[in-house]
Amino acid sequence: MKHLTFLLIAVIFYACSTSQAGDAESHETARLSHVETTTTEVGVVPVRSGAFEQELISNGKLEARRKAVVPFAVQEQIIDVSVREGQSVAAGQTLGKVEAFTFQKRLSDATNAYDQAVIDLEDRLLGHGFALSDTASVPESILKMALIRSNFNNAVSALEEAKRNLSQTTITSPISGTIANLEASEHNHSSAYPHFCEILDINSMHLVFHLLETEMGQVQTGQQVELFPFALSGESFKGAVTSINPAVDDKGMVRITATVPNPKQRLMDGMNARVLLKNAVPDCLIIPKEAVLYRQNRKVVFIFEEGKAIWKYVETSHENSTHVAISDGLEEGMEVIVENNLNLAHESKVSVNNEQ
Repeated sequence: MKHLTFLLIAVIFYACSTSQAGDAESHETARLSHVETTTTEVGVVPVRSGAFEQELISNGKLEARRKAVVPFAVQEQIIDVSVREGQSVAAGQTLGKVEAFTFQKRLSDATNAYDQAVIDLEDRLLGHGFALSDTASVPESILKMALIRSNFNNAVSALEEAKRNLSQTTITSPISGTIANLEASEHNHSSAYPHFCEILDINSMHLVFHLLETEMGQVQTGQQVELFPFALSGESFKGAVTSINPAVDDKGMVRITATVPNPKQRLMDGMNARVLLKNAVPDCLIIPKEAVLYRQNRKVVFIFEEGKAIWKYVETSHENSTHVAISDGLEEGMEVIVENNLNLAHESKVSVNNEQ
């Protein structure tokens, strides 16, 4: 009987202990399942009004403003190349020479032929009672006949050609600039090369790029352009549109040319560059691109209002690489959220921290 009473007391005590443990566990589970509303720190900027910098982006190629191909005007053995690629030269400066012996002999022969023609002309004029010094008083018909029969005209032409050819044995620069694509090499015949070299005037450059015909309403001569050469990472250069080709090619593109100063000659002929063409549109509401999100296939902006993120549907009119112009949905002075806005919901609790 005593054993039965003891067993009954033990069972009752265990049941009470289990019940108390279960109640404590239930309270802990309920406490953990309760999540307090968090506050998100965000960055904001005000909606501003002003001129919106509309941008057109293209790829272009740089060309020397002036380019001269220096040919071999006469063909002979090359005896001197006195310049190197990359060297600056002035107009008229000697670049090289070819063997002049053949052309000196031709000049001598042409001079002798000219002297003989002068003697023959004088003899024929004397036969008609006129001196060579009196050609102004010689009847035109007699003078013309004497010039032809004495071969004087041909002698003058041959002498001028011989002088010119001899002068062309010394190759000079037609313009001031920089030596490029030097072909000639000493002790070789000039006929082995298409030309001696090229002279590039790269103190300023031409930037040639193309735009769609539908974009031409945003371009005009004198408009500023900015280019970013692919070979010069992080550097940019400014220029201005100087010409617009008045023809559309078969791809619907129009060729634009801009002039870009190049005082330090960092830009090179043939360089490729990204081109940014800006056009100011007045009286726009402007916000950073980071503020615009897409929700339910529509553009949305969150504004900061009394500690909450307020969802606003917006319409945009223009866009560039950093900002958008708002045509509907916002007002000037509103504070739009630009940081930590990806996971926000309407009326989420937020606090402003523009130091992020």
